[in-house]
Amino acid sequence: MMTLGFILLTFYLVLLLFIWIGVIQLKPTILHATKPTTAFTIIVPFRNEAEKIPALLTSLKQLNYPSELFEVILVDDESEDNSVLTVSKALENCVFPFKIIRNKRFSNSPKKDAITTAISEAKHEWILTIDADCSVPKKWLQCFDVIIQKNNPNMICGPVIYKSNGSLIEAFQQFDGLSLQAVTMGGFGLQREILCNGANLAYKKDVFNQLKGFSGNNHIASGDDIFLLEKIKNHAPNSIRFLKTAAAIVTTQPQKSWKQIINQRVRWASKTTKQENWLPKIIGVLVFMVNLWVAFGWIYIFYNTQFLYFYLFVLLIKIVVEGFIIFSTKALFKNKAVSLTSILHVIASGLLYPFITVTVFIMSLLGSYHWKGRRFKA
Repeated sequence: MMTLGFILLTFYLVLLLFIWIGVIQLKPTILHATKPTTAFTIIVPFRNEAEKIPALLTSLKQLNYPSELFEVILVDDESEDNSVLTVSKALENCVFPFKIIRNKRFSNSPKKDAITTAISEAKHEWILTIDADCSVPKKWLQCFDVIIQKNNPNMICGPVIYKSNGSLIEAFQQFDGLSLQAVTMGGFGLQREILCNGANLAYKKDVFNQLKGFSGNNHIASGDDIFLLEKIKNHAPNSIRFLKTAAAIVTTQPQKSWKQIINQRVRWASKTTKQENWLPKIIGVLVFMVNLWVAFGWIYIFYNTQFLYFYLFVLLIKIVVEGFIIFSTKALFKNKAVSLTSILHVIASGLLYPFITVTVFIMSLLGSYHWKGRRFKA
């Protein structure tokens, strides 16, 4: 048990080192004072989001970008609340063009169907997807425009961070999200792009159509982001960029219960195992094995008390290094606040994470999960 723990910890620390090297190597995005020229179609799929979507709509109305250079298409995915009415009222007298359309279902993935439906009606060359429970900064579109004018890429990935009011459940999600951002940026910095987030993702409409969109993976409910990333990377390896700037951060609202968090992560896990790229699978297996060892260690302590000190040593190293990456990633986005409460939350999250990881793995084996009132196969 000790030998296995030492081996796993060593490989895990090497992985985190490479991730951090990649984060450092990824160059920050510099926002030049250029005249906006890129036209965007912003796509917002929504289902039963009457409570959360007003924050997004308010932020869209505050965008500092020429209104003639973007449109918003909101796709109603069979909402059972008053989401459509909420959207209509919130966007009364707004200065940018928008439309509310119904989702046309044809696959096992409602979100992919919604995006495909909207793209068929999009007027502009660049597609920008965002989730209904998010909000955007004022210079959001400017960040994408600067990269497009400078590099002319096929896809641009942006940062997404969870809001947190200081509670443990929200802090856990924010820290987990920051760790995913570190992996994302580390991959981009090492030119091994493996992750992106569909809540802040832009790509060319003609490239999407040329690659036949989500064809080949729309039997998988999730993955509108990483499967398209893989397609574009295989099509044009050097045509993907990441926005490493606080001005491009999309903030998303956290889940309200641990059950929702686990269901969300089962949904995420279901797409990772289907990726063609071997690297995220290896990373996933290593992370799972480390957390399985930690979770099982709590039980093993009662059978071998001599194991306690070694176990606490491994746990301490793991939490300290993870905490360093989390706070450092947070600082990259100009949020340098480190308080006693946040440190305690990192420790608590580090203790909880192994058990949540094992739970997600077991639920993935059971073959299904619930999301937004629907049941999907994992």
